[in-house]
Amino acid sequence: MISRRRGRARVSIPRFSTTLQGENTVIDVTVQRELPVSADKAWALISDFGDISWAPGMDKVEVTGEGPGMIRAIHMPGDTPPIEERLESLDHDNRVMEYTIPKGMPMPLTGYRATAKVVPLDDDSCRVDWSCRAQEVGVSPQEAEAMAAGVYNQLLDWIAEELDRR
Repeated sequence: MISRRRGRARVSIPRFSTTLQGENTVIDVTVQRELPVSADKAWALISDFGDISWAPGMDKVEVTGEGPGMIRAIHMPGDTPPIEERLESLDHDNRVMEYTIPKGMPMPLTGYRATAKVVPLDDDSCRVDWSCRAQEVGVSPQEAEAMAAGVYNQLLDWIAEELDRR
């Protein structure tokens, strides 16, 4: 994997893979970011599925339930239906979270399942791996991969900025 430095965080070029499944292509996208904070500090922010106040641009977020199975409905500006993300699993020991988007998917994807993982590098740094597996719908696999990678890079930018403030 090729990587480059960006500010205090290390940015990696996304990895992609594709396979055919029926008429659609299954895409796998992984974006990694090294952060100059402990894995515990990064995990505390990322694993709080009900609080994404650090991500700008939302009108409101409604949370239903607790733990795996909980739903966060993200309301964006305008007259669009909310993006409903469902927490599928939360493994604090291994710092891994999985979620799906059963309603309001903002990208041309179906069968979307995302994983966020925090890997300790040393006492004061970690790597965040954000990945997804999904099928593209109505766009090329390359377009779908680029969209997902763009979303994850933006998300990791916001996480790095929030961790810098803390």
